[in-house]
Amino acid sequence: MKKKVLLFGYSRANFGDDLFVYILAKRYQDIQFSIHIKEPKYKRPLENLENINFIEEERNVDLVKIEEFDAFIYVGGSIFMESEYARHEAKEFNYFIKECNKQGKPFFYMTCNFGPYQTQEYLNMIRENFKLCQGVSFRDKPSYELFKDIPSVCYAPDMAFAYDFNQLAQKKERKTIGISVIDLSIREKLKDKEEIYKDYINRIIIKFAKRGYKVSLLSFCQFEEDEKAIAKIKEMIPKQYLENVEELFYQGDIEEFLKEYSKIKYMVCTRFHSMILSMIVKQKIYNLYYSNKTQNVIKDYELFRRFDNIADISYDIRLKKYHFKKASNQKVQNIKEKAQGQFTKFEQWLKNS
Repeated sequence: MKKKVLLFGYSRANFGDDLFVYILAKRYQDIQFSIHIKEPKYKRPLENLENINFIEEERNVDLVKIEEFDAFIYVGGSIFMESEYARHEAKEFNYFIKECNKQGKPFFYMTCNFGPYQTQEYLNMIRENFKLCQGVSFRDKPSYELFKDIPSVCYAPDMAFAYDFNQLAQKKERKTIGISVIDLSIREKLKDKEEIYKDYINRIIIKFAKRGYKVSLLSFCQFEEDEKAIAKIKEMIPKQYLENVEELFYQGDIEEFLKEYSKIKYMVCTRFHSMILSMIVKQKIYNLYYSNKTQNVIKDYELFRRFDNIADISYDIRLKKYHFKKASNQKVQNIKEKAQGQFTKFEQWLKNS
């Protein structure tokens, strides 16, 4: 009889979060997974996976029938950023995990990172939460260091590194560059950089279009307004270069998006999973990042010498072709092997249950 596992996650057609669920479903095809997704457009990335069952209602842990499942996994990256909602969710899951423990049902967090946080109170709440879990797999070392004294806590690189994309990767097209774009206007700490960011991206587009490159502007998440940001940037591009520009939007087809992504030779990576995918498919990379989670991975593994934080850019920033570098094949292979550790705690439970 198949085990039944309830998944919690961010189900808003964000490529990285959809990929996590896709990887779990592909890796554990003998497990029947369930996930709360109500809207049809958010089901699309997972609807062809036979071992995914949709619970067609908004998530409410108070209504979950714990006895119907064998285990629970919360899979997601930046799921512990302190806010009023995060504090509410911490209390909610603290109670829920206690109820799971009463019924002998394990709870796991996978491929997450902690922070940013502002208060000791929130840190303590999450510590209590983790102490109740059977497994907490962090994807960055700073988060792990905060909680490493808790027996359930371990570290392994991001889950995306653990999946074999070779069967999807395509041959690189000559004179192609991609730019993963985010909307700074919805990010309180970065919105004052929006005009500088758009200007910089526009100059990159012109620089490469002048040289006959095809420029792909990539959206990883419509819900987080990547597509709106791309529309704003396209309004700035001189007409003579627009014919060199195309859009590549993630709209729920994980495999097709990966195939098209892998054809590109150079990549400007703003999204975290843009950097990871580009490393895996051996692209030449320049990181223009907005989150410490990207910087942490780069520094943990000494991956790139040149990378820029959007928070630090000014109008005089210039991108040179030599700023693009491939990640070392040996380092990437090492990271991919270590990423298997994301599943260690869960697989220990599977083996013993």
